[in-house]
Amino acid sequence: MAVGLVLIIIGGIFLLESLGITTLGFRELWPLILIALGLLIIYQRARHWRRTR
Repeated sequence: MAVGLVLIIIGGIFLLESLGITTLGFRELWPLILIALGLLIIYQRARHWRRTR
């Protein structure tokens, strides 16, 4: 699921850039994508940890 979300976000960035809606490209946003992916992993592990306790 996380990989799918990352692909959707990257595709959305490319679409917005090609339509001229934003000038931000992947080069400027890749750190935010990594942070979001890390937060998603932490959230999923915390959720799993709560279920097992």
